[in-house]
Amino acid sequence: MKLANLGIVIAPFVLALLITIYTMDNIITSWIAYGLWLAIVCSAFISTNFILLHLRGKKISTRYAQKMLSFRIAAFVTSYNEDPSMVKGTLLSVKLALGDLGDVYLLDDSTKKEIVEDLRSFCEKNGIFYIHREDRKGYKAGAINNALKLIGDQYDLVAIFDSDQRPVRTFFREVIPYFYDPSIAFVQIPQRYTEKYSGISLGAAYQQKPFLRVIMRGRSYRSAFSLGSGTVFRINALKEVGFFPEYSITEDAAVSIELHSKGWRSLYIDENLIWYGEAPPDLASYLTQQARWALGYLQLTGRLLKSSLKPSQFFDYFAGTLYWLKEGPLTVFEILAPMVFLITGLPIVRMDPLLYVLLYVPYLSISIALFIYSIRGKDEYGLKGFLYHQAVEYIAFPSIVGAFVSWFLRRRVPFKVTPKGGAAHQVKSVILHIAILALLILSIVKGIVWLFSVKETSLIYSIAINIFWALYHTLFLFLGIVLSLTRLAIEPYTEVIKGEAILEGLKEKPSTY
Repeated sequence: MKLANLGIVIAPFVLALLITIYTMDNIITSWIAYGLWLAIVCSAFISTNFILLHLRGKKISTRYAQKMLSFRIAAFVTSYNEDPSMVKGTLLSVKLALGDLGDVYLLDDSTKKEIVEDLRSFCEKNGIFYIHREDRKGYKAGAINNALKLIGDQYDLVAIFDSDQRPVRTFFREVIPYFYDPSIAFVQIPQRYTEKYSGISLGAAYQQKPFLRVIMRGRSYRSAFSLGSGTVFRINALKEVGFFPEYSITEDAAVSIELHSKGWRSLYIDENLIWYGEAPPDLASYLTQQARWALGYLQLTGRLLKSSLKPSQFFDYFAGTLYWLKEGPLTVFEILAPMVFLITGLPIVRMDPLLYVLLYVPYLSISIALFIYSIRGKDEYGLKGFLYHQAVEYIAFPSIVGAFVSWFLRRRVPFKVTPKGGAAHQVKSVILHIAILALLILSIVKGIVWLFSVKETSLIYSIAINIFWALYHTLFLFLGIVLSLTRLAIEPYTEVIKGEAILEGLKEKPSTY
């Protein structure tokens, strides 16, 4: 591991420890103080990375050859017990986009006999290769690796699509020309959530926009990683790193680290080349998604620490690790600190409250302003997007904590796909959130009563600051609960490709392995 990379890893933890030692007031609450300061320091690292990527993204220009390059392409659609009608729509959409540039494959790991028979029959009728495994070794990564070995050297590039992400008709003609650069291992385009059935799915869509429109754009040519769908890989590059790592449930980010460590580059094309995509339809689906992403990224920590990434690449990836740490375990400390102080009266941090306000309020205000400014005009994010974004992150933190515990204890967690389809409102999923909300409200009431019973100026300021933070957490947690139980009165996209005669003239091909 490079010395500079080691410094990046150690810095936030050491800095938080030093600040904790300097400001510690009570040994009993010192652990809360460290968690609180670590959350603040990690936020600063994440914000710094975000701003740097925003500035870099503004300078990046993507240029490609003017003519279509002659590559043979295999297009993989992955599926595991998904709604057959959704999978069929995606297969037809991919086939329409691919045209005569290659072949479409369905990698179906479904365990339900009726789904297997339905999809196999559909593929046979529509000239699509069907690959089905009896076991799920390696999960999605294993399915892709198995298919890559089966197709051998027939193709130059492989495109991967989830069963709910459909490319526009011009997808391949927009993406393939970028492979004129032999150093490009893969090209990634933004995923898209067009199907928003509920408040939580709308929040999830807003949550992705800063990442897709700012962070990934700024990481282009340097550290943009595969998102698992909408990625086109150079097969020779995948062969060099032994295909997709099967140790991580986020095989997309894992293979990206391997490729970047070998000196390959990746390109992110910030264009809407997906016309249909499903957001998590309800809270249960959203929490499953966030827990899987968090666990998968945390599983990469060991490989990341051993990698030979350049410091700039390493910082980009490590900022992602800090994000999951901040949105999971460290959120617990952020919520716990004001509650403990207001309910028990035990001090957490020894610091002049006025100095805290003078230092932290400008930092917080500027950070939020820069964040909203960087995403302005992109997909109508704005203040509404920021509120929804923060709300769903508050809802997700218990699941992310669970993923962190599983990673820390090295528990084996089965791979779960994000459920698709209509929303199912599960009140039981927010019982914990409601309990935390009740404690926050109790601490606010107790704090207000306490506020009017003291005369010491510094203590009044301390109580007021903690009431503010308790209110801050209450606002977003309450909004998150409301979103979780809200059904949107909108109609999902219709199957617009049904009316097109896309099957006419297509030559039948062998369809099973």
